[in-house]
Amino acid sequence: RVERLVRAFFLERGFRETRTPILVESPGMEAHIVPYRTERGASLRTSPEFSMKELLVGGLEEIFQIATCFRDEPVSATHLPEMTLIEWYRAYADETAIMADTEALVATLATALHGAPLIPFQGAHIDVTPPWPRLRVADLFAEHADIDLQACTLPDAEFFQLWLDKVEPHLPRERAVFVTEYPPEHAALAVVATRADGSRFARRFEVFAGGLELANAFCELTDPIEQRARFARDNPRAKMPVQFLDALAQGMPPAAGIALGLDRLVMLLADEPDIRFTVWLLPYVEC
Repeated sequence: RVERLVRAFFLERGFRETRTPILVESPGMEAHIVPYRTERGASLRTSPEFSMKELLVGGLEEIFQIATCFRDEPVSATHLPEMTLIEWYRAYADETAIMADTEALVATLATALHGAPLIPFQGAHIDVTPPWPRLRVADLFAEHADIDLQACTLPDAEFFQLWLDKVEPHLPRERAVFVTEYPPEHAALAVVATRADGSRFARRFEVFAGGLELANAFCELTDPIEQRARFARDNPRAKMPVQFLDALAQGMPPAAGIALGLDRLVMLLADEPDIRFTVWLLPYVEC
């Protein structure tokens, strides 16, 4: 039912549904995302991102996909190696348009299933009424970890550990929120902007609700030279996504996009704290 509602939401707004390859030459370049590889060297996609951006280059402007994806990470109450993402992109738009889409989508689903933009979850209610609060990463680290991100650069492992230990536990559980303005080094695919004081931030946001991370979004980087340099810097041993970079070189329009975890969204909407109960096979087989 959720998938039917998702399709209706996007089709009614003029988006085109897409289907892109599951078996790909290069699944992604984020060092912290581990793909499954075949014996011949191809990979199962970790996201349809590169392929969908190639469609933007090809002239499609508003597209979405309900995509089966694979990430070689341990099974837990919030993660399965085989997952379903809702991914969508808007050409000639920025991240604020994707925020508006996200608020409207989740509120629409909650209202259809529960009669109001309130999601009953584990004895409480999550308010998904738009607009959602925007919480800046730098403000969260200053308040909960006593760290000035403008004055220091944290290695990836240190940043994520502090986030998990000090910051994420303090995010509102009774309200869906956007976490915005990540440090530039934590958004290889996003546009980097400069504030009035000269400090820089990535135009990236994540969505959290009920203690769950639901989505990751960018105002998309379209410069092929800068994109290649970031890939080489962040994951020098990975195979370059040549087809994707060639597409960027042909000219990708300004765009914004998001990947939202459908399985985690179903967890919230079904009041189910264990993601393994959103799939048929239990217990889930380790891959």
